[in-house]
Amino acid sequence: MPRLDLDGWPLHGYDWVVSGLAQADTTYTPAERLDEHGFDAVFDLCGWPRDEGMEERPYVFFQLDDVPTIPDPQAIDDLGVSVAALVRAGGRVAVNCAAGLNRSGLIVGRALIELGHAPAEAIRLVREARGPWALSNVEFARYLLIECRSVRRSA
Repeated sequence: MPRLDLDGWPLHGYDWVVSGLAQADTTYTPAERLDEHGFDAVFDLCGWPRDEGMEERPYVFFQLDDVPTIPDPQAIDDLGVSVAALVRAGGRVAVNCAAGLNRSGLIVGRALIELGHAPAEAIRLVREARGPWALSNVEFARYLLIECRSVRRSA
């Protein structure tokens, strides 16, 4: 269970969703996640790149807005598949956005589906890890439940 404040917001900068996969906010820089927290890769979905000190390190920046649309479903699928591949290979991956709730929840949820979890289970795991506000973006949850399919299972 995540540690939450009285309003249901996460108290930690990141929480493990499943082994090897964490959902995070911007409390720590990508370099701190790698150097001090033992992550092998960082997927950063903030509105600005935070790549200082990350030259030639496992850092992926993708600007994704927390809005009621998914303008590029293929990019979401590609990011989720990449995260899942790293986790499957034994890596420790952090996926962060500003608050560590919706944008990161979308990519973590997509990765969980790629790892074999049913869509509803993926959403439950994200919310269990980060609290009730995680994946509160209805379009993101709808995408995971209805539109996205595991590339691995459909191949």
